[in-house]
Amino acid sequence: MVRTLFWIWYTIGALLLIVFGIPDSLKFSNGLFLVFYGAYAMDLVSKGQVKPFMSDWSVNSSGGRMTKRFWYAAALIWLGGMAVEWVGVHSGRLFGDYNYSTILGPLLFGVPVTLGFAWIAVVCNAVLISHDFGQRGLRLLLLRAVQVGFWTVLMDLVLDPVAHARNFWHWEGGGGFYQVPWSNFGGWLIAGAALSMLLPAVPFTRLAARRGTRLYQAILILFGLISLTEGLPACAVIAGAGAALAEGSLRYAGSRSIGKV
Repeated sequence: MVRTLFWIWYTIGALLLIVFGIPDSLKFSNGLFLVFYGAYAMDLVSKGQVKPFMSDWSVNSSGGRMTKRFWYAAALIWLGGMAVEWVGVHSGRLFGDYNYSTILGPLLFGVPVTLGFAWIAVVCNAVLISHDFGQRGLRLLLLRAVQVGFWTVLMDLVLDPVAHARNFWHWEGGGGFYQVPWSNFGGWLIAGAALSMLLPAVPFTRLAARRGTRLYQAILILFGLISLTEGLPACAVIAGAGAALAEGSLRYAGSRSIGKV
């Protein structure tokens, strides 16, 4: 249900954002897209874990407990994401000097409430396309955090310039990459890596990784196309390179996986 709802909304949103434009009466759909993106990414993460006792998992209560842990983690990521955004907006630290408009939804202490879902979406999506390399526990958390930091920054190099051009939020002072200060990308690296450590250190199935990769690529392609309409060609190039890199990463993971479904 979540998957179908997201892809329907994605298709409609892509047509409006790229071809027709979004009328004022549908401005709320921008924030709602972030909610659906977060819900779908979290659904993939919570259902895509490799289950160690596949034959009797349906009667093993630990499966339900693990799923709850993922949703508790999602709530913490929402709070953490809103917290770092609050710090960023009110101090100018971490992401640079910026402020939000109301396009993405009502503001809570200067931050759209939908931004917490955006952090759930980006972090969970990046976790799905990160490799475990056979590690578990703290080693997996740290290894995954480095990869999540990379994938989130790669996506942000496309998202933030487009969002700035579409007046979703505004930076003061100019400079950087299409008016986005370089410190912002460092902030995304730190915040994405840190928030990913709230999720349980478990591996994911090939199916979850594949769907996560398609989701990541779809977001990059969407904003890459929008970037062309906004005169941001470097973002389109990064989007194409990021989609190709994610595909290569998926194929590499598939060549190393044994026994995952």
